[in-house]
Amino acid sequence: MRKTHNLAQLQIDEFLNIGDTVVDATIKGGDATRFLASRVGDNGHVLSFSAHKNEIDEVAASLFLSGLTARVELIEKDFSMIPKYLNPTEPVAVFLFQTDPGLDAQALVQTIQHVQLYLKSHGLIVLDGHLADPAIVQTLAYAQTLPADAYAVRYFSDPLSMEAALLIQRL
Repeated sequence: MRKTHNLAQLQIDEFLNIGDTVVDATIKGGDATRFLASRVGDNGHVLSFSAHKNEIDEVAASLFLSGLTARVELIEKDFSMIPKYLNPTEPVAVFLFQTDPGLDAQALVQTIQHVQLYLKSHGLIVLDGHLADPAIVQTLAYAQTLPADAYAVRYFSDPLSMEAALLIQRL
């Protein structure tokens, strides 16, 4: 059986096109940034955010070694600053947030409310984390209030590993 993380990546693959703009909102180890950069092609653009310089430096080195540096803009800011870096004329295909129990759930929901305005048609907001993460729980509660004729919401969870993925798709 596939992990929820892999199910989320399959969904991203289904709707992501070469040349798209995507956002890795919480770099963590950089795996998601490399995954997204490998999918957008040479004309695509990945904005990757982290408030931690050490994460930025590690991802920069990894991108250099994998030849993906030109596709990625590393931004040493917290995910809540994402809207300041978006261009209203350049819709975003995917916003990816890797959650953990320490992530500010309220700030995440507020950021998601702002970035929805930049999401292209059939674009995705993806949260990848664990069942008990307050960020997943609060964002799921918010997602359930979205109009069904404008958004589709998918939630994958594994009660044994406690992994969860939440996908919000603009229709």
